[in-house]
Amino acid sequence: MFKMIAVIFFTGLAVSAQTINLRGTISNSSGKAVPDAIVFLTQQKMADTTGADGIYSFTSQVATLPAHVPHVNSISLKNDILQFALRAPSPVKVEIYDLKGKLLRQEINANVPAGVYCFDISKNCQATKALVIKAATNMSEVTLRYMALNGGHPVISPVKETSAAFNRSGLTMAAAVVDTITVKATGFKEKSIAISSYDNQKQDITLDSIIVGKQFPTANPAAAGPFEVAADKDVGPLAGTADDPVYGKQMRFNVYRPRNLKTSGYLHPILIWANGYRDNPEPNGKCVLDRNQNWCGQYLPILQHLASHGFVVVASLSTATGAEPYPTLTGMDWIIEQNEDPGSPYYHCLDTSKIGQYGHSFGGMSTCKTASDPRYKALMTICGTAELKGLHTPMLFHCGGKDETVKCSGVKDIFLSVKDQPAFFLNELASDHGYWVYQGANGVSLSAAAAWFRGHLMNDTASRKYFYGSNCTFCSDSRVKVEQNSLMKQE
Repeated sequence: MFKMIAVIFFTGLAVSAQTINLRGTISNSSGKAVPDAIVFLTQQKMADTTGADGIYSFTSQVATLPAHVPHVNSISLKNDILQFALRAPSPVKVEIYDLKGKLLRQEINANVPAGVYCFDISKNCQATKALVIKAATNMSEVTLRYMALNGGHPVISPVKETSAAFNRSGLTMAAAVVDTITVKATGFKEKSIAISSYDNQKQDITLDSIIVGKQFPTANPAAAGPFEVAADKDVGPLAGTADDPVYGKQMRFNVYRPRNLKTSGYLHPILIWANGYRDNPEPNGKCVLDRNQNWCGQYLPILQHLASHGFVVVASLSTATGAEPYPTLTGMDWIIEQNEDPGSPYYHCLDTSKIGQYGHSFGGMSTCKTASDPRYKALMTICGTAELKGLHTPMLFHCGGKDETVKCSGVKDIFLSVKDQPAFFLNELASDHGYWVYQGANGVSLSAAAAWFRGHLMNDTASRKYFYGSNCTFCSDSRVKVEQNSLMKQE
């Protein structure tokens, strides 16, 4: 394997000579070597290119630069440790919230010296529930979700990184950083690793693929979509209450999806569905669709309709989706992990940056209670609401004009509370608490759900016209009475 290493020496800066002996393998998420990756040793201005075996190496005697500080500013995470790499002095801020948006802990240091610092989430906020963590310096801000799992082992899912301008008891100095290894490869996200020593360091690095899917074409939300639907039943982790009202145990999930998921060429957005109380996606064991017994298992039309439009719908089999621990959040964690598991049928088929949730009755209340989860990009509630905290996405409120179980007046009150996000109120005048689901693809509820999520998760501008602007499609539909908040009136 031919390797070329470029070395540039800095005169006037060196305080001593040091041996560099670094090597490792660059691989993808399935463990296969990545050839032709360019690996940079940033401070020393050295570079190497991997061969077919994915191996890189740096072996040389070079000048040691005096500044033992990170070459770049960054906020990163490993297990339950937040790591701040500061190239220059900076303020550092850590905020820990519960999923209702309540601030549980805040730590601020206005002037942290250059270096690498760690914040142990598990030691600084004892919680059994999921948390939202915000970490910021004067250069960047990261928002992520943290959940303690079996045995106290945490899962942290990064969800957003944006620019930002911003007692240190939880912030501790990490080992001195002497340099940064940065890897670039075609088809993969660039990755940087801080190192504390040049000598005998083996640094194997895994790269994440850049996956690009086709743009979804416009489709009529009031008709079945272009995808044939398949269902994966009773899959995923156990989730929800251990004493389910119908089944008496924790339940798993059904996933409704396009049949050609692997070959479609699209990255499919994810929808999380929440059942009404004592209900299920479809008839299932003790769940019987019979008005003379338990009226259970009625949601298949709306789940299949959304799947036919290209969404992967993760539907809990819990019949108490509005009770903690929320099974919808467990289902979302699981499907995101599946997208990165080479052995999963969903591997690299999903767009995990485009996730929505919708639910009926008790499930609508669940949707409201988990609305602050930063991974959601759009929400819809059907005949069920709860007080909203931390809402940061557009939200559609559907109710039935003849519903005596959850009256439209209560749904409207929650809608009116939304001021800083687009919100749309849709009263289906002839519907009651459950009749909405049986009107077919061109019925109000199914077409509204498809249009809402196509518009917000597939960038389908034609579908947005059903809700946005003074001449919106539903604004002149005689089957409904609608209201838009001020942010919906703009085209």
